[in-house]
Amino acid sequence: MRALPFSRALVPLVLVICSAMALSVPVHAQLGGLRRAAERRVGQKVDDQSNVAMLVEPTFDNTTIEITAARLDTYQAAMEKRKAQAAQNRAAAEALAQRANATRDSARILDKPAVRDAYERAASRYEDCRNQVQHEQDAAKVQKTRAMMAQMQVNPTAAQSDPKIKEMMALTQEMGAAQARGDTAATQRAMARLQAIFGGVTDSAGIDRSAVAKCGARPVKPAGMLAAAAMNARADTLEADGRAQSGSGVGVRGAEVGMSDVQSRMFWERIQSWLAGMRKDAPITVSFTRSEYDLLVLRRAALRKAFNGSE
Repeated sequence: MRALPFSRALVPLVLVICSAMALSVPVHAQLGGLRRAAERRVGQKVDDQSNVAMLVEPTFDNTTIEITAARLDTYQAAMEKRKAQAAQNRAAAEALAQRANATRDSARILDKPAVRDAYERAASRYEDCRNQVQHEQDAAKVQKTRAMMAQMQVNPTAAQSDPKIKEMMALTQEMGAAQARGDTAATQRAMARLQAIFGGVTDSAGIDRSAVAKCGARPVKPAGMLAAAAMNARADTLEADGRAQSGSGVGVRGAEVGMSDVQSRMFWERIQSWLAGMRKDAPITVSFTRSEYDLLVLRRAALRKAFNGSE
């Protein structure tokens, strides 16, 4: 049989068939993949060509600047740096979260349930007793106030000679005058002295001192609970730091790329919107010069990688 003339155009096909045989992959699968890739490239070129007709000449000003090769180089480098920093931030946030979890585990070991239950029961008994002491003090104040008012009503002349009532009347006038001139500090001082006449100021420390005789000392929180609380507070801080670190952006600032911050943001928006696909209903995506558009098409894969992390 006479051999068919060998054509150079058959070389790529022969290479594909040989490679497929060596890899035990069906030839039609190899050819199909090549065909689909070629179809995608052809389809992309058709889209690029059809999108050219949609272009609207942009206006360059202090907000929008021209996309040039040099500016793209600078911006892509800044975007790569941004992605690297974001990855570092995520790693740091994960490390902080792990430390927070370990800290909480240690807190759980120290915070013994039986010890906590015993403390909480003792604290509850103390608070009930202390509340009763405070109620008794408040009732005594009310009774004393009513007695002084009754004394003034029954015999006003005799009441005026009572030192306490005299002081009360003087303080009432003093407080009114302070309020009239807007002197808050003087008003508070007069009020405190009035309260003292009727039984003293009922503050938390004073009630605690009054409650000792009847209720005993306030229960002391166990050391394990205190240590566990401190650890949990530390874990809360670590988690907050982790969230802040994870969410901290390292966006490209204008100073990094020789632009103003506004120009840098617009530069990013124009490129990102172009990568997302030109749309007739979004004017920003079609506002490019032909030279800008051709440059973006040429850099499409690199821009996708820089902006989106993949081609």
